[in-house]
Amino acid sequence: MPETTRVSFSSVFLDRDSPNDARIDELAQWGKRFHELGMVQGAEGDLSFRTKLGFIITGSEATIGNLTRDTIVETRGVVFGLNRPSVYVKGQVTPSVETLLHSGIYEVLPEVSAIFHLHDSTVLKAADKLGFPSIDMEQPIDSQELVQEVVRLVKLDKSARYFVLKNRGVVALGTTVAEAGKLMEEMHAKAMGDGKRRSK
Repeated sequence: MPETTRVSFSSVFLDRDSPNDARIDELAQWGKRFHELGMVQGAEGDLSFRTKLGFIITGSEATIGNLTRDTIVETRGVVFGLNRPSVYVKGQVTPSVETLLHSGIYEVLPEVSAIFHLHDSTVLKAADKLGFPSIDMEQPIDSQELVQEVVRLVKLDKSARYFVLKNRGVVALGTTVAEAGKLMEEMHAKAMGDGKRRSK
């Protein structure tokens, strides 16, 4: 594997108050749902949705199945400096390590308003057979290469709303939080069905 360029960022807190948006409760309900279905364990994955000033995203240590306003932050901007990027946030915790990945997708797909990323092992096992679009080369989660590969994929196929990151999970895009959540659940069910057929 070629050497990768890490893009770990610095968090600049503009405001330590937790963000206030009605959709946070909806995000928490989806996180709970994914946990109940066995699609996520602990702090694996990250969920976000676009706001007028940026986007709200789960914190780096947030437990997806038990999200609260205090474990979610609003990203207000990303500035790329000489050493590493700075992410400007409102909230109490450091945003997900994959914040730059979410930022890159939002930048090139203005119609997308929600991004869900989960480490759904059921889908990963069945991904090749089911033919989901994928990033075939494994990249570290916080590398510039991963961000570039994902941006390249969504630019080539702007209709792609669900794709696989090799050994890193799956990503669902939606125009709403509900749309991203339903797509993630639908693809999980599809993979579950494939697994049941193969076990017969």
